[in-house]
Amino acid sequence: MQRLKADLHVHCADDAVDLLKYSAEMLIDSAAKLNVNVLAITGHESVTYSDRFATYARERGVLLVPAMEALIEGKHVVILNPDADQAAARTFDEVRILGRRNAAFLAPHPYYPIRTSLGRALIDNIDVFDAIECCALYFWGVNPNRKAERVAKRYGLPMLGTTDSHSLPYQVNTFSWVEAEPTVDGIVQAIRDGRVQCVTRRYPT
Repeated sequence: MQRLKADLHVHCADDAVDLLKYSAEMLIDSAAKLNVNVLAITGHESVTYSDRFATYARERGVLLVPAMEALIEGKHVVILNPDADQAAARTFDEVRILGRRNAAFLAPHPYYPIRTSLGRALIDNIDVFDAIECCALYFWGVNPNRKAERVAKRYGLPMLGTTDSHSLPYQVNTFSWVEAEPTVDGIVQAIRDGRVQCVTRRYPT
């Protein structure tokens, strides 16, 4: 196993929903320069992944994980390595019926004050999730991750640090160390097993 620096929730212009101005290649280049080993581009409601992107990333020392930020009952859920059925799920009961298969499920920014955050739905559906996100965007005295940390501790789930980046220059003030084989299956299994360490520091004010 290796200790891999991972950012498993980022966005770019190849997402049909986000109106961003930088490509997957630009994002991958930026991540590689900051020694990120594993990256998941999480398209809103679609998987932002292709063999071309994966090859481009691999040539720069980055493992690209297929991923998406799904909309489940109106709430965001990050799915790492979803199959077609999981990518099409729209309810938590559908997710339960399908099972985890070769995917891992992350609760992104669950208590941030936006309508697509899970909020109460996180605990109501805690059995669905393998990890809870520690999101990079917080400031002194304003940190919605604190409640997420309490819930993670209560239910024995790991915190997974991500940038949820929507802009360049790409900054990695929050990320995860993952103890895993450098493969997609290895990353998924490491998250399920809790072999992750969240590293975070707040943005300067």
